[in-house]
Amino acid sequence: MAPPRHILELSRKEQREFIDSFDLIISDCDGVVWLLVGWIPGTGEAINALKKAGKGIKFVSNNSFRTDEQYMEKFEHIGAKGINIDDDVVHPVKTMVRYLNKHKPGERVYSLMSLEANETLRKRGIDYESLQIKDHLTAASLVDNLSIDKPVGAVLFDIHLDLSYVELAKAIRHLQNNDDCQLIAGGSDVIMPLAENLNVAGFFDFLEHVKRYTQREATFLGKPSPILGDMFREMFDIQKPERCIFVGDMLVQDIQFGKSCGFQSLLVLSGCLTKEDMWKAPKESQPDYYADSLADFVQLLENIK
Repeated sequence: MAPPRHILELSRKEQREFIDSFDLIISDCDGVVWLLVGWIPGTGEAINALKKAGKGIKFVSNNSFRTDEQYMEKFEHIGAKGINIDDDVVHPVKTMVRYLNKHKPGERVYSLMSLEANETLRKRGIDYESLQIKDHLTAASLVDNLSIDKPVGAVLFDIHLDLSYVELAKAIRHLQNNDDCQLIAGGSDVIMPLAENLNVAGFFDFLEHVKRYTQREATFLGKPSPILGDMFREMFDIQKPERCIFVGDMLVQDIQFGKSCGFQSLLVLSGCLTKEDMWKAPKESQPDYYADSLADFVQLLENIK
């Protein structure tokens, strides 16, 4: 396996061959197109240039704490044109809705997700229960909040910045009281790149807490789940995976995921990893190519005009 090469350090001939080797780009969002808080210069221009060069481009995120409208506001801010929120952007709550409609149609669920994700559930016709506790809790009020009026077919877990103890406890109660209740999770991110030079702990350990007390394994529907890879092939009609390139800023969630799907892989260094992290990673986790950021495509496409 050849070591990763920077796309701007390829010869002009190799740059042309690289661009000609794929038809579809699937790109992560946070750390690649923008930061959770902040922006990455030139990414909108790169997206437009790739589209102009005839490339299809889709976006995937492990974060469902934005509404579709908020996603579109971010694309508009960076100047990316021609983005269709329904067809071009995938995140865990969308894949959860797809999964529930296929495997648990009409069943009520308990949501351990953000208000924005719950709004997406509501808009897409999913009957859900959630807790938003604002009052001070006592032992007595905790008992009241943990009572179960109706069983649920699944507990949904994803990034939830307002997550509380009582919400976790209620999720555990649902899973312990119903053997048919399925634990469904979005991403498995251990680290969240929040802003430039600021990476914080992800939500994976909270999910581990639920799994530990319920002895349940989670069905993952975000990166790097093989189920998501199968969904991509169906949603994007991918006939030749080798003609697709996955762009991301993390090794496990992005690069290993893309390679497991049979895609080419490109690591950008605009998120939480450094070039040193890439070189220290096992060979199977290293990308085919790397770049400083998505904006490097602007220069590359200019080079091969």
